[in-house]
Amino acid sequence: MTGDPGHRLRAMPKVELHCHLEGCVRPETFLDLARAHDVALPTADPARVYDYTDMATFMVVFERLCAAVLTRDDVRRISYEALVDAALGSGVVYREMFFNPTLHPALPYGELLAGITDGAEEARRETGIVTRLIPSVYRAHSPAAAVEMVRAVADGDRGLVVGIGMDGDETAGPPAAFAEAYALARDAGLRTTAHAGERFDAAELRDALDLLGCDRIDHGYALVRDPGLLARVRDGGTHVTTAWLSTTYNYRGPAAEHPIRLLHDAGVSMSLGSDDPAMGGTDLAGDYAALATELGLTADDLARHNHEAVDAAWLPAEEKAALRARLDAGTA
Repeated sequence: MTGDPGHRLRAMPKVELHCHLEGCVRPETFLDLARAHDVALPTADPARVYDYTDMATFMVVFERLCAAVLTRDDVRRISYEALVDAALGSGVVYREMFFNPTLHPALPYGELLAGITDGAEEARRETGIVTRLIPSVYRAHSPAAAVEMVRAVADGDRGLVVGIGMDGDETAGPPAAFAEAYALARDAGLRTTAHAGERFDAAELRDALDLLGCDRIDHGYALVRDPGLLARVRDGGTHVTTAWLSTTYNYRGPAAEHPIRLLHDAGVSMSLGSDDPAMGGTDLAGDYAALATELGLTADDLARHNHEAVDAAWLPAEEKAALRARLDAGTA
């Protein structure tokens, strides 16, 4: 392997636990699907179709994209492309990927899941990437919709589905509103995570742990402003899946106090995900480079995070062992 640090980071085999299927859609594919289904867009320019300025406008674009994904084959296509891009472009060998069933009301849950499974299998055959799926509660939708979704997940095909998550704007729905849905998920043997503390709200993050019983936390930046909660998460081994993209619009401050840097320095079990790479105009390898350049994390630091992600992955022991072997081989 070349000695160039950027090449090493891009070629490094990666485990990714924080990525949204709908945020991975290539701009050109978004335009194709919108044309096919007569979804009006403010632009036909692939360089502008994902323009947003804050979380509110981000969610508008995100929901507009979901409205253009209407058939099982649409879902197969975006899933295949997302996973091939991750494997070939960033060296991802394993990805746990969120998707939002309630943002695709035209597709019954079974059809939606079948389309993602079709695309994941195609990508696995072509690149070797292994995928598991996390249906995600959308905070802007009702608690009743979340309960209905979890029941569909519990009763549906569990071949690739390993747990549930929760995403969307943190201000749209507090964790307490979704406690019933999470209790149903746990009773069904599903693992649980939630986006929490992205806007540095420690109470919101604590509720995700105490009221939802989350096994993992996504984002979790509020930990760096609550020493007691940080110690609880670190000492309990709760894994935190971070995302560089999110911090570019939720954190303004010096690199030495960046939440990802502070979580790393505190010894929290953590890993990096690309979040919504197509919408953010980046990829996971580029985010690794940003952590190295901006925060001073080394390739060895990031390799360690990958091993921590394997430990936190929702896989049986034998599959984790196979994944560790791929990491130890050093190439994707």
